[in-house]
Amino acid sequence: MIYSALQDRRGVSAVEFAICLPFLVLLYAGGYQLSDATSANRKVTTATRAVADLTSQYTSVSYDDLDTILNASAQILAPYKISAAKVTVTQVYVDAKLVSTVSWSRGLNVNPLTPGAAFALAATMKRADSYVIVANIDYAYTPVIASKMIGPIPMRDTIIMWPRASAQVKLRT
Repeated sequence: MIYSALQDRRGVSAVEFAICLPFLVLLYAGGYQLSDATSANRKVTTATRAVADLTSQYTSVSYDDLDTILNASAQILAPYKISAAKVTVTQVYVDAKLVSTVSWSRGLNVNPLTPGAAFALAATMKRADSYVIVANIDYAYTPVIASKMIGPIPMRDTIIMWPRASAQVKLRT
């Protein structure tokens, strides 16, 4: 029996695979990248919460204590680079007129806020003559795949807590 070229089915699977392969690779790489970005964003939130939580448990802190707390965020963010993160912890004072100002601030990879400067705090977080601890992380996530095309993805989280052990966390100099 003689087969014509039109009836020959050999190699059809290889052609279909060659057509589908770029799509499957792109789907796999995109899924990996999305999963990694989600993990980085979750770590930013966890690190922000840890900074606020640890600071709010003190009755007084020194700059060394604050540096230790800020550096702990590097352990939480691992394996992502701490050099891409700007971490701040700030105590904000809300006066009797509900005006909020910076009491003290400390930063990692960023300058701290200036004491006495105005601080934008949501009205729901303001209580007259009180203090709050504000932790903030700005992280520039760089994708592993196609980083030149996508560029850094900004991630940010802010957590606000009231001091737990006292009315304020005093800064020891």
